[in-house]
Amino acid sequence: MDFTKSIPAVNNCSIFTRPINIYTLIEKTNFRDQVRQLLLKKMRSGHLKPENPLSLASLARDLNVSVTPIREALSQLQSSGIVEAIPNRGFFIPKLSMKEAINLYELVASLESLAILNSTFTKDKIKALKELNKTFVNTENKIERINADMDFHDALTSSYENPIALKILSELKTRIFFYELEFMSQENYYSNSSSEHSMIIEHLENDSLDQACIILSKNWLNVIDHLKS
Repeated sequence: MDFTKSIPAVNNCSIFTRPINIYTLIEKTNFRDQVRQLLLKKMRSGHLKPENPLSLASLARDLNVSVTPIREALSQLQSSGIVEAIPNRGFFIPKLSMKEAINLYELVASLESLAILNSTFTKDKIKALKELNKTFVNTENKIERINADMDFHDALTSSYENPIALKILSELKTRIFFYELEFMSQENYYSNSSSEHSMIIEHLENDSLDQACIILSKNWLNVIDHLKS
C-alpha cells in the first residue's frame, strides 16, 4: 500500500494540499519522544536544576539534534508540569514550593498504593526488591541515592497493568526528584527510608498488601515533615 499518496478529497474539497508520508510522521514522533527521554535523564542526573533557563540552543548541541524536537519535547514536559514556559524568557524548571510538594507526595503515595493492591509479587519480584534496597543502602552520593530510591519504587509498581497510571507516576516522580535533592543527604532520612523499604518487602512476602501500603504511604508522606524543617 502506498502511504505517500494524498488523502482523498471529501465532497470534492481536498483536506490536505500536500502528500502525507506516514513513515515521516512516525519517525518525527519517535525522535521527539527520544529527546524527551534524554531530557528527563538529564534532570534525573542533576544537570538541569529549578529556576535555571533551559537553553534550546545549548540542549540541541548537547543532544546533537535540531532545536525543533527540543522545543516539542519541552512543550510535552510543560503539559506534565515538569517544565514551565515564561513569555519572552523561554523554558524553565519550575521553582519548588511547599504546596506543590504536598500535592505531589500525597498523589504518588496514593497511586503507588493502588498499584500494589492490584499487583502480584512473586518470589523473583521480592528478591529483586531486596537487591534494589541493598543498592539503595550502599550508594555513596545523593544523586545515586535518589535514583536508587526511585528504582526501588519503580520496581514496586512495575507489575501494575495500567500503563496510563505508570506514565503519570513516572512524570510525577521526575518532578519529585528536585525535592529529593533538598533533603536526601540527611542521614536520618536515609536510614529511616531503607528500614521502611525492608518493612514493605516483609509485608509483601507475607501477602499483607494493606500493611505494605501503610508503610509505603508513610515512606512518602514523611518527606513533607522533612521539607518543612
